Amino acid sequence: MTWGVGRPVTPDALCAKGEGIFYTDQPLVVVDQAIIDFLKQAALSVPRRRARLCAHPDAGADQHDMLIVSHRDTYVAPHRHLKKSETFLVLEGLADVVLFDEQGGVTETIAMGPVGSGRPFFYRMPKGQFHSLMIDSELLVFVESTKGPFVPQETENASWAPEPDRASDGRAYLAALASASQSR
Repeated sequence: MTWGVGRPVTPDALCAKGEGIFYTDQPLVVVDQAIIDFLKQAALSVPRRRARLCAHPDAGADQHDMLIVSHRDTYVAPHRHLKKSETFLVLEGLADVVLFDEQGGVTETIAMGPVGSGRPFFYRMPKGQFHSLMIDSELLVFVESTKGPFVPQETENASWAPEPDRASDGRAYLAALASASQSR
């Protein structure tokens, strides 16, 4: 048997399915630096300041694997996944993962970075855990995986934090949390 090398997906083979959300119809999704560069440019050009390549074929797939680029201005509202865990692997950049209790108190902050940074680079978040992300570097490149299908009602945004569409309020909220934890 001869094994071939998968050809990397090219930016022109991507199909936009939403603001900063891209899919490919290639069954074997192989990615190189060209796609990361494309996602970085896309993240800088959209209001939410993030872009992703969905390696799964559609929102109904059993497994969701995403290559995501987020700018430091991205607001990841505190949220939890009610029925599924998620994994997170940092490829480039620095960020703090913030864990919350049910009332919005910070229970832990985990400084994360890529392999070789001296920081943890991987987590598996259990279902039901409120969490958010504060991006320290200009851009954060990471892989996120979770079980599909995507059902919006299975993600709960925290009632005690600004809504996801209130990015400037959300960033201010997270910055205040970070400031308070540094002063302790």
